Amino acid sequence: MIDVVIYQNSNSEYIGFKTDGHAEYDDPGQDIVCSAVSAITITILNSVEKLSDVNFTFDCDQESGHMDFIFTEEPDSKAQTLMQALVIGISGIEESYGDYICMTFKEV
Repeated sequence: MIDVVIYQNSNSEYIGFKTDGHAEYDDPGQDIVCSAVSAITITILNSVEKLSDVNFTFDCDQESGHMDFIFTEEPDSKAQTLMQALVIGISGIEESYGDYICMTFKEV
């Protein structure tokens, strides 16, 4: 199962996310759930980097499915919009494939 944790600050702004695990929906290379999560998270990461001036840290281990992304400063409106898009995308995957992905929220 893929565990997705969305980090929020005390103002309920999205300030990062963490993923762990593999969906195991299908064989590696054929797993549409893992592919969907990877596509969304990498797109958001690249979009924040290209469209926003907010600094962040990022750590990734493909073998374990671990990805950790967090802003190191207050997110601007573009970064917030992109993080909202991430939550919407992951929510859609969770609605369809809830046995293979779980999203939670954590104040940090």
